[in-house]
Amino acid sequence: MVKVAEQLARAQHFGTRSVGVRLGELVNTGIRLESSAYALEARQAVIELQTCSYQLKALLGNGGICRDAHNAFRFKRIYVGPEQGVPFLSSSDIIGLRPERGGYLSKKHTSKLQKLQIKPWDVLVSRSGTIGNISLASPRIADWVLSEDVIRLAGPDPDTAGYVTAFLRSRWGRAKLMGMTYGSVVQHIEAHHLQHVLIPELPAIRRIEIGRAFVNAAKKRDEANDLMDEADTQLCVALKLPSLLNTKKGPQISTIHAAAWGNRFDASFHNPGAYWVKDQLQQLGLPVLPLGNPKLTQAIRAVTKFRKRVYVPHGGIPLLSSKQLFQIDPIGVKRLAKGAHEGDLDEIALEPNMVILTCSGTIGRVQIVPSYMKGWAANQHAIRIVTGDDLLAGYLYAWLASDYGQKLITRYSYGSVILEIDRFMVAKIPVPVLPSEEINEIAKLVLDANRLRDEAWNLEQEALKVLDGEIASKS
Repeated sequence: MVKVAEQLARAQHFGTRSVGVRLGELVNTGIRLESSAYALEARQAVIELQTCSYQLKALLGNGGICRDAHNAFRFKRIYVGPEQGVPFLSSSDIIGLRPERGGYLSKKHTSKLQKLQIKPWDVLVSRSGTIGNISLASPRIADWVLSEDVIRLAGPDPDTAGYVTAFLRSRWGRAKLMGMTYGSVVQHIEAHHLQHVLIPELPAIRRIEIGRAFVNAAKKRDEANDLMDEADTQLCVALKLPSLLNTKKGPQISTIHAAAWGNRFDASFHNPGAYWVKDQLQQLGLPVLPLGNPKLTQAIRAVTKFRKRVYVPHGGIPLLSSKQLFQIDPIGVKRLAKGAHEGDLDEIALEPNMVILTCSGTIGRVQIVPSYMKGWAANQHAIRIVTGDDLLAGYLYAWLASDYGQKLITRYSYGSVILEIDRFMVAKIPVPVLPSEEINEIAKLVLDANRLRDEAWNLEQEALKVLDGEIASKS
């Protein structure tokens, strides 16, 4: 082990990316010949753990921490309505701040459904494509169906599952997972690879402290998402809008007046569903203002000048993609050099309770920025909606994220391969203006949810600091 450590130190000192591999390492990894199995970062993580005075215990296998690990099986997906189905999650949704149901799978026609369902407090690990997204399955998503691209790890109790989640999200756990990947185009890991992950056995009081912090964080996010759902329900009740589920299904044909064509010939703009929502709004007897009206927003900003980028490996300004904006602790976040991008911050920086709307690729996903993202940045695929009033921001988020708001947003999208929407189109989105008391009631639910998200993030980050400090102090 000393020789391996010397090799790694020498390789890092001279900037090389090649080291020798001992025969024992080859055997221990199952005679794997891919370079990823002996990556410098993964080997460094193992050495740091083995020089730690805490005993190391296997994550999986005989005497392992977890009882079982599997990624279910490939299955035919038959989608149905909510009444006949079970919510379905993809591998990217497991770390969603507000996990989105990717449709509903048929209870009747999905074989071995129970094997596919999530168990409360399972540790979820993405195993295909993007490797190493880690989540702790909270009660809210229990019994939802999960794709075969996610490994389910069953811990003996919630606190232990929380501790395993914390370790796998630490720099040691992530490095080890990335070192086990295989595949040239699409990367994969398998459930049995987790037998090679070693976890330090910290004192019981520390393991429980760390694990329980992750469990409590998961509960806070569940509570936050329940509040978001309640805000959505209150919005529908206040506006007296019928459910979109009751609208006509299948192909729809409609005619429009020449005065309503809006200089657009694309069918998406003249979607009958969007016209139906506009008709419902006109019947409310409430003021309906465009989003760009000064009574609603101070500015609707798009990233226009931010082109040349200087990245740093550590520190810097986290730069989120339009996908990472909706994720809990996403991996692969790029970091901008602070000195090189001070002039860009007015355009790219995120602020608490700023409303974000995706404008390229997947159109219309809406986020309200939690406090822990203050000073972070997002790329050009997200439009910023600035209100100057947190309560108004909460209400606008609730409206834009609702089924009705989504219909009105997506109708403006254009493009044949990659869809786009610009800030001028976003400024035209109709917004019904409720009495201030009802706006405040809905907005407070959204803002309380955002506060809980911030508390959950801080709980996890403090727990990771404790874990890092314990291992570093004994190395």
